[in-house]
Amino acid sequence: MKRLILIAIFAFISFNYMSAQWGPSNGSLSSGKEAEIKWETTLIDLGNVKQYNPAEAVFTLTNTGGKPIIITSAKGSCGCTEIEFSKQPVMPGKTTEIKVIFDAEDIGVFNKTITLTMNIEKGNQVLHLKGTVIK
Repeated sequence: MKRLILIAIFAFISFNYMSAQWGPSNGSLSSGKEAEIKWETTLIDLGNVKQYNPAEAVFTLTNTGGKPIIITSAKGSCGCTEIEFSKQPVMPGKTTEIKVIFDAEDIGVFNKTITLTMNIEKGNQVLHLKGTVIK
């Protein structure tokens, strides 16, 4: 019985050592960096925005990975945001902009989100707009 336990422990240690030496155990052999992004900022404070006077915010992202990034969709948390983005892939080392137009109707403090669906490992990216709508 002791012999069987020792063999199991040895096999476990050997497997872990080989896995660490050979890289990821998901069966894929990666040959380069994955798609990665760097945001200039993910939160823009628009400050005071006049009611019924659309305000514009521009989010900038850079592809810091080794594969093209594709934004497949962009959705605002309400109908008060219009979102413009390039449908073209963002190649490694290149930059693109996501333009958001906020149409301020309700007076008061606001916090809005823009959810981007992308082909990156981290999944969806969320951008934030905040400020105060004044008369």
